[in-house]
Amino acid sequence: MEDDISKQDLGQCFADFQDIGGRFRDEKKELNNQMDQVFGFQSKYHHLHKMVYLSNKKDVDKVFEDVRYAVYNAARKMDNWGKAFPLKWILLEHLIEINKNAGKHFINFYDMSEMAKHPDINILKEEDLLLFLRFQHNWLADAFRCLVSDRVENSKLYHLEDWTWFKRHGKISELLITELFKSKDGIQIVGQTDNLNRVMEKLDILVKIENSSYYIMPSMMPSSTFDDVCAKFGIIDGKCKRTSWLCFKFEFLPPSFFNHLSAWFIRNYNPSKVDNDTALYRGICLFDIARSACEKILVTMSTDTIALQVVSFSAQQGFGSMCSDIYSKVKQLIEEIKEKYQVKISSKLHFKCSDGDYYKDTFEYDTLTNNQECFCPQHQTAHLSEQIYSPWMDNEVCF
Repeated sequence: MEDDISKQDLGQCFADFQDIGGRFRDEKKELNNQMDQVFGFQSKYHHLHKMVYLSNKKDVDKVFEDVRYAVYNAARKMDNWGKAFPLKWILLEHLIEINKNAGKHFINFYDMSEMAKHPDINILKEEDLLLFLRFQHNWLADAFRCLVSDRVENSKLYHLEDWTWFKRHGKISELLITELFKSKDGIQIVGQTDNLNRVMEKLDILVKIENSSYYIMPSMMPSSTFDDVCAKFGIIDGKCKRTSWLCFKFEFLPPSFFNHLSAWFIRNYNPSKVDNDTALYRGICLFDIARSACEKILVTMSTDTIALQVVSFSAQQGFGSMCSDIYSKVKQLIEEIKEKYQVKISSKLHFKCSDGDYYKDTFEYDTLTNNQECFCPQHQTAHLSEQIYSPWMDNEVCF
C-alpha cells in the first residue's frame, strides 16, 4: 500500500512538472502570436532580434544573466561604445544632481562653468565643458514633457482660448508655453523660455508661425482620416487635377520622421485653409504652393511610406517643373534629416496612379523605367509607365 502511495505521489509530481512545461509552451506560443498579430508584415518586425521570456516568480538567475548579456551585445554596437570619457564627468554629473535635488533644475552656462572649475573636477576649457553638455539631454526632455503631458494641474488653463487652440489644432502661443512651464517648474524654467523655444525650434518640436506669437507643434496636430481631409478641401475626382503619387517607401519609418518633414513644409509653404480650418493633421498635411492657392501639395504617410501629390484647381493645363522641383527639395530634405538626427534608415522611390491608394501596390521606379506599361492591381488595368513618373522626374537623367 505504501508503495502504491509512493508511486501515486511520484506520478503526480511528474504530472505537475509536465503540466508546468505545457503551460509555459502555451504562454510562449500565445505571446508569439500576439507579437505576430501586432507587427504582421511591418518591416520593423525585422528589428526584433531576440525574445527572452521572464517571470518574476520562477525564473532563475541564469535567465536574467541572459538578458544582461543581450543588452550588453546591443550596447556594444552603439557609436559611443568603447569611447573613453573623463572620470571627472561623473563628478560634475553628481554635482548637477545635487543641485536638481535642491530644486535647481536649470543652470546657466556661467554657473555651469563655475561648477566645472571645482578643484575635484577641474574642467577649465570651454570646449571640454561643451563636449560634456552634449550628453546632457534630460533638461530638454523635461521641458518638452511640460508641453505634451496630460497631467496639467492648473485647471485655470482649461478656460483659456489658447488652450483650446492647442488641444484642437496643435497651435500654441508663447503665453501658453510660459503658463505650462510655470505650472510644472515655477519661475526657474520660465526664465529659460526663450532659450528653450529656440532649441525646440531647431529640433522641429516647435515651428514658429511667421509674424505671430504662435507656434505649431507637429506632434500635437489633430488626427483625421485621409478621406475626410480630401472631402473637406475639395480634393475630389473631377473637381481638380491630380498628379501621380510620389512615394518614399522605407524599410522602417519612425512616426517622428514625418514631424520633421511637416515642420519643413510649414516653414516653406502656407498651410491650406477652409472656413478657418487649417489643413495640418497628424500624418496628413495640405499646403498652398503659390499665393493663388490654385496648386497645392498633399503630404501624407502610412506605416512605411511618405507620399506626396500635387493637386491643381487652375484652369491652365499642366504642372510644368513644379513637381520635379518639389521632389528635388524633399529628396535632399530626407537626407538632411537622416544626417542631422543620425537616423539609419533607407527608402526606395515608388509611384502610384493619381486616384490610387498610395500605401499599397505601388510601382518601383526602376520597374517603371524598364517597362513601357505596368499592370495596376487596384484598377485591374495597365498604366503607361511614363505618365506615372514623368511629372516628378523632369530633372532626373535616366540611363
